[in-house]
Amino acid sequence: MGSFFSLGKSSNDTQENSKDALKKEEELKKVQEVQEENTKLNRERTDLITEKENLTKDKENLTTDLSTAESQAEQTSQKLNELEQKHAPYQKLEKLYKVFLEVKDRLNFGFVATTHSAMDLIASVLSDSKYYVESLYNKAIQELSDRRSDKGEKLAELFDLLFEYVKDSKFERLKEPSAYDYSCKTLYLEQNSSQKIQRVVLRGYKHNDKVYHTIVDMGS
Repeated sequence: MGSFFSLGKSSNDTQENSKDALKKEEELKKVQEVQEENTKLNRERTDLITEKENLTKDKENLTTDLSTAESQAEQTSQKLNELEQKHAPYQKLEKLYKVFLEVKDRLNFGFVATTHSAMDLIASVLSDSKYYVESLYNKAIQELSDRRSDKGEKLAELFDLLFEYVKDSKFERLKEPSAYDYSCKTLYLEQNSSQKIQRVVLRGYKHNDKVYHTIVDMGS
């Protein structure tokens, strides 16, 4: 039988061992918690890196798409500009003739009755541009000052449209008749209603190196 002191020592050792075991268990638990936290943080870090990479790829794709869209928009805009430039001369001529028809009753020029297109009008004005432009300008001023007239603004518009062609250096009036038409096929029906006209002189003008014709003389 052991002594009282021996029993007390054994009991103390047991308690110490129990405390050590509990301490180690707590430390191990803390280590596990730290490891789990580290694992969680590493997983979150990996997820963030992956997300960042995906966002970077998305940004690159969006940048590429935007660049492609801008390029396509630029090409479309360029094509539209080319089409507008291509058709602009025709649209201007249509506008010129439309305005002329609206004010022709206010003009006393000899060519008015035989003008059937913007080309005819331009060619006639160019035959004596100084006279016709000045006369048209004065007529527009007169009509604008007349409160009873509703054609002043249109006459001014006609002047502006015509003057654009008169000052166009690419527009050249041909000095000599450039073609003859003995069959009269180029005449409008009302011009050849008598069927007696046998000769038509077509005087032309050149614009952008292309020759156009207008009837300036008819005879039998």
